[in-house]
Amino acid sequence: MRLRALTIATAVALSLTTVGVVGPPAVASGTASIQANPGNPTSPTATAHTVTVNGTAVPVRAEAVSGTSHDVAMFAKGTGTATISVTMPGVAASATPVVTPRTLGIATTRAGDTVTFTIRDAHPLVIETPGVRALFLFVTPSETAVPSASDPDVLYFGPGEHHAGVIRPVSGQTVYLAPGALVHGRIDGDDVTGVHVLGRGILDAGSDTSRTDKTMAIRFHDSSDITVSGIGVRNAQWWQTLYIRSSGIHVSWLNLMGTLINNDGIDTDGVQDMTVEHDFVMSGDDGFGWHALDAATNGEPETRGLHATDTTFWNVTGGNPVRFGSSMETEVFTDVSITQSYVLRAKEVALKFDVQDWATVSDVTVDGFHVESQPVGKQAIVLQVLKGQYSNDTGYRDERGRITGITIRDFTDVTADTVTLSGWDATHGVSDVAFEDVVLGGAPLTTAQVRTNQFVSGVTVS
Repeated sequence: MRLRALTIATAVALSLTTVGVVGPPAVASGTASIQANPGNPTSPTATAHTVTVNGTAVPVRAEAVSGTSHDVAMFAKGTGTATISVTMPGVAASATPVVTPRTLGIATTRAGDTVTFTIRDAHPLVIETPGVRALFLFVTPSETAVPSASDPDVLYFGPGEHHAGVIRPVSGQTVYLAPGALVHGRIDGDDVTGVHVLGRGILDAGSDTSRTDKTMAIRFHDSSDITVSGIGVRNAQWWQTLYIRSSGIHVSWLNLMGTLINNDGIDTDGVQDMTVEHDFVMSGDDGFGWHALDAATNGEPETRGLHATDTTFWNVTGGNPVRFGSSMETEVFTDVSITQSYVLRAKEVALKFDVQDWATVSDVTVDGFHVESQPVGKQAIVLQVLKGQYSNDTGYRDERGRITGITIRDFTDVTADTVTLSGWDATHGVSDVAFEDVVLGGAPLTTAQVRTNQFVSGVTVS
């Protein structure tokens, strides 16, 4: 089995007793500059954790997310190493703090109530310690091009609290949320191009989204050349973000936090040429909900060229970390890759394809997918073509699709959860699925562990 981790400082140092750095030592690579992010200005200071990075204090906020409090610390780092010290007053001597994703192998030292570790590259991390609430540590690169508050093409939100309501950017406009900004509102873009949503602030959509009206914290529709980078999203009442009938999308370094049912993280519908990278997705439903919904209203735009890398998932309440489906009301869903994924929590199925309509899902590669806690549903992988509760009910079309040309490579699950493939009939089946370097519960996957029905063909395990 191959370990496909990022160049985090201790990517292959699996000892929990010494601090290590991949490559040259810290003195040779330099010490990173640190910009502490004030975080949510309305949240109280957390009492369970204090954080310093290269000697700089980083505020830890007890953020209210979907009615539950979470400890959150945020900072940006320049080039070089960052030594992070986390103090947990009164932590039990027997408790072993772990920096997750575990797959990154970040080594720690402990002295009394303080745990210390070193990283080289920015990455979202969660410190999990028995008897102590989790600490969400969102580490981003330093900003290189901060827009001017006086630029007429910039909607600039500085540090502090803002009540923006519905933000409707126009083509060529930048929406900027500075570190320490808390913006109450949502972003809704229709038929726009060249829009950028940037910064290190937080968009709190709790009062401006609705489960009843199905409004999202961030939504772009019939749009192109869209960049969303660096910000936090909190408290959406429905899906957190959606990109629909759009192209040329770049989503990076987001920290999404929502735990309500239907709090999908990053959803797509009829999108071409989209890159998703370096995001933390806490979701109360599907982390990635990549589908095609309501052809009667939206038509049948194809999905093509979706590529995600380095995503950390925290999926609770309902849904799945990654889901292709369930509504698939289109013909073409192809050229999709998801690489370097870290699943810290999973509710139902770690990786799920469920084609409940007529799409042909093809040419999909999942490479480097690491499940670090057993899904509540105890299923690792499901690929199925079926008619179900999310199949088209408008009378537009009642037909099944196909799944073909799927590669699942370097997939690890801490437990030996099930792998299930099932087709609908001889014409609408699952075919040409390759499992490579799949390890479940510490043992390589075998052909006998892959459950199939008579409408599945061309499965290989190596």
